[in-house]
Amino acid sequence: MGRFKAFTLAEVLITLGIVGIIAALTFPMLMRRYNEIVTINQLRKVYAELQQAIQLSEVNNGSFRDWDYSLSSKEFAEIYIMPYLAKSYTKCNSRCFKGEHYWRKPNKTLDTTGEYQVAPHFFYRDKIIVINVRNIERTDMNNIKYVNFIIDINGNRGESIMGKDVFMFTLFNYTYNTGGWVLTQLCPKGEHYGLYLGGIGGYWGAYCGTLDQMFGSSARGGCTITGDGTSCGLAIEKNGWKISDKYPIKF
Repeated sequence: MGRFKAFTLAEVLITLGIVGIIAALTFPMLMRRYNEIVTINQLRKVYAELQQAIQLSEVNNGSFRDWDYSLSSKEFAEIYIMPYLAKSYTKCNSRCFKGEHYWRKPNKTLDTTGEYQVAPHFFYRDKIIVINVRNIERTDMNNIKYVNFIIDINGNRGESIMGKDVFMFTLFNYTYNTGGWVLTQLCPKGEHYGLYLGGIGGYWGAYCGTLDQMFGSSARGGCTITGDGTSCGLAIEKNGWKISDKYPIKF
């Protein structure tokens, strides 16, 4: 009878060790990629839901350009947004975000910007939304009217970090006159309305800037580890709905 040659114990252990090393090197990368895909899909879904809510509200309340932006943020939210965003929702009075009433910046420090903390917070569809209405009198812009929506796409189950599982959207509704300060600062030029990812800082460079510019500056709508992260969702959209290698937050 022929003799069968088998692997020795040492050879088996070496092979298992090599497989283990490869798994240890590749598994974190695969998990990070998976988390990125899940986040992007959730972000795009929330974006579509918010756009749809605005469109549905316009059926009953007319064009969003004619809504009453002098209302308090709570009144505005409960008249124009929340009934069209979800069939049921509850107002969150405190400790919405992981035991706090606020979220964290990309460097994981708490963002305690006052205007957002007094804005109404709501739970809906396992998500959290903060709605803040701004109505600022400026003659060179025919007054500034816009609404910030800060949405935690996985509610208080995640880390609640802006640019990772919390993202800002802005509903812009203002015109500005030609000439003067406005046309030298705001971007893009001319009239601009509608719902966009990012904050008001996007008008100071992000919308017309490159990704490298966004990742290189925490000002003017940048997306950096030292910034507030409010334009990081815009950076994902500008990159074709993909996470850039230069994105400051790891998933």
